[in-house]
Amino acid sequence: MMNFKSIYVAATISLLATAQQVAALEVDREVLPRTTLGGRVIATVDAVDLDSEPTKENEINLDDSSVLMRFDKRMYENGVAGAVVGFRDVEDSLRFHQLFAFYWNQDFNAELGMTKLRNSIVEFPIIRDEDLLSYTHVGNASSNEEFDQLYGKQLAFDWFIDKKIQKIGVWTGTLGNGETPPSDAPDGFDYYGAGYIYEQPEDLRYVKWIRHAGLIYNSQKVRVGGSDEWMGAWIAGIELNLNMNPVNNWSLGLQAISNEGAGPITAADINYTNPDPIIANQARAKYNSLVVDFRYTGRPMLLTRWQAAVTAAYKDYSDVNDAKQWSIVPNVVYKLGQGVDLLAQYKYTDYGNGLGGGSDNTFQVGVSFSLEAMYNDNIGERDSIINLEHGYIKK
Repeated sequence: MMNFKSIYVAATISLLATAQQVAALEVDREVLPRTTLGGRVIATVDAVDLDSEPTKENEINLDDSSVLMRFDKRMYENGVAGAVVGFRDVEDSLRFHQLFAFYWNQDFNAELGMTKLRNSIVEFPIIRDEDLLSYTHVGNASSNEEFDQLYGKQLAFDWFIDKKIQKIGVWTGTLGNGETPPSDAPDGFDYYGAGYIYEQPEDLRYVKWIRHAGLIYNSQKVRVGGSDEWMGAWIAGIELNLNMNPVNNWSLGLQAISNEGAGPITAADINYTNPDPIIANQARAKYNSLVVDFRYTGRPMLLTRWQAAVTAAYKDYSDVNDAKQWSIVPNVVYKLGQGVDLLAQYKYTDYGNGLGGGSDNTFQVGVSFSLEAMYNDNIGERDSIINLEHGYIKK
């Protein structure tokens, strides 16, 4: 006959086993995220002779230098979710330029937060985005800050039609108004758009005639005379190979923007002799712009070693007499090693009398160091984190 001590021991063991089973059901095992670090330090010596900014001096330019971090995990059923955090040097200060959450799978991609605005299609082979910013991007009509022409808060959704190359996107968001916003800057959601993009993956970039193409429509809210109205702009662009030689490759890029404008704009509003900032006024003016580039990429043994390119741009403000400008930008990039590049670029800009007349000359020479490192990779790529930044050379 079982004594009391035996019964007590058996009951205790049973309770402990039950407790362990309950605890096991409550444990959610920690899954470490994949971590990607990326970024670039780009430093140039800029020698300038500018009629549009006569007080600007020669300088060492660190703009566009940035650090990026991405953290993502596979979901239980399907897809990958995560977040990106990025800092960028903006006029000698650090600012968040990438701060968004995302989810993607084979069929679609969704993003929510601070990231690059979808106001351009083609990345031209210039050293920095802002080198031809007024030609290549639809401007922010509610801010005079350069940063707000490139970045803003947005919700974007892309549907991959064929799961890889073609996508249709829609987006909406809030444009930045700068540290001292204009008195007529609207509030709330003031930006939306939609478009179609065709883009070959990196391994097919040199063996398909069309590398990249798209057509998008952007609209933003502009306050005119105390009331709000929506201003729209069409952007069309294409990048294509001029030969099918991946060792000695010639390519062409084209992009056109037609901005319908909002409100009356005079020469005084957009003329660089105006003592007030004119970036927002130029963004709300009616204009057409065209940018074209020819690029040669030397890739011995299929390893990119150097690139020479020339980019030409033209812009015409339709409602102002002789308000035309044009620029030409030749440059050379030579790769010393993986992620280490020597850079040299010259930019000439000519202004019509309606914009103040005269010309600008800028010569830049410098070096760039970029990196991308990945830890705990168990996912596989859809896109490189470095592609979030402007690319002056196609790998």
